[in-house]
Amino acid sequence: MTLKRSLLLAVLALGLVALLALALRSERVLTAGLPLRIVAKTQDEARTLASLGAVAVLGTGSMAPYIAAAPAGTDPLATVMAYVVTVQGATIADVRAGSLCIYIPEWAGRHVMHQAASFSEGGWIMTGLGTKTYENAERMTGRNFVGIVSRTYIWR
Repeated sequence: MTLKRSLLLAVLALGLVALLALALRSERVLTAGLPLRIVAKTQDEARTLASLGAVAVLGTGSMAPYIAAAPAGTDPLATVMAYVVTVQGATIADVRAGSLCIYIPEWAGRHVMHQAASFSEGGWIMTGLGTKTYENAERMTGRNFVGIVSRTYIWR
């Protein structure tokens, strides 16, 4: 191997390391301040650790990287990707901007985790971490509110 080729490979390797470091830092910044996320080895272990009463959450992709999107080829509106424990006794009145909440929007028909962005006349405007827009079609209200997230269990 020539010196030129060795230097080129070294530069490419350093570039790859720098890119990976930036990606990890970006994920940490995005998830900073969110409720504790516990990583289990399997889905069964996550369900057991979360215990009875935990809420199964869909993997729509909107909360990546906090929770993963459903794997390719599966229905994100039918695939559970996390189990969540909520703050005991919390009500819609306890929600603040930035709160991570579980609610059941009509478009999903099941538990969805999103962040409360802003309160409007019709209820809370919700958004995912991995989306650039707010959920405009439906608000979180006392009618579809389930709870405020205390901790989340995922698996890898």
